[in-house]
Amino acid sequence: MKLYWKQSVSALKFLVLALVLAGLVYSFVVLGISRLFFPVQADGSLTIGIQGKTSLLAGENFRDAGHLWGRLQKQQAVQKEDGSWYVVGVPANSDTGSPEYQAQKAQRMQQIAAANPDAAGPVPEELVTYSGSGNDPDLSLGAALWQVPRIAAARDMEEAAVEEIIRENVNPTVFSEKTVGVVRVNLALDGQE
Repeated sequence: MKLYWKQSVSALKFLVLALVLAGLVYSFVVLGISRLFFPVQADGSLTIGIQGKTSLLAGENFRDAGHLWGRLQKQQAVQKEDGSWYVVGVPANSDTGSPEYQAQKAQRMQQIAAANPDAAGPVPEELVTYSGSGNDPDLSLGAALWQVPRIAAARDMEEAAVEEIIRENVNPTVFSEKTVGVVRVNLALDGQE
């Protein structure tokens, strides 16, 4: 019985030590290193835009003619215990085969096509479907470039200038499709005013 208790105490000591090292010490060391070398990213890549403080890592529902539109975002407001509110992205959980979803998608396609009548080609699929995570900050380069005529007309800019801003904000990639950060493009567009 003494051996059992001795082994149990040793195991408990090891568990506490492992929890302290892996749960606390490691976490604070990684946070400290990231804050030292990547201070902006460690704090959530926050920036100030026309809609207030935002993160470059979060999607926003831009829908005015002079901004790049990203994927549809499903967001939910949540009230904290202190009475303040915050917004979180939630998955849309839509049944893509349902007649209701198909009708909504067709209606969105018509609305987006009507808002951008000078665009070449069909409406990109990702502009009419929800983000899987509910909070997607990126858009394919093709879908972003499709919106150039609308943005240029709304801002009274040359299409080449809008396209240049979009291309300057392409995310670095090696193997995947080229994407752009919607918030970064819109901040750059707002900086042109």
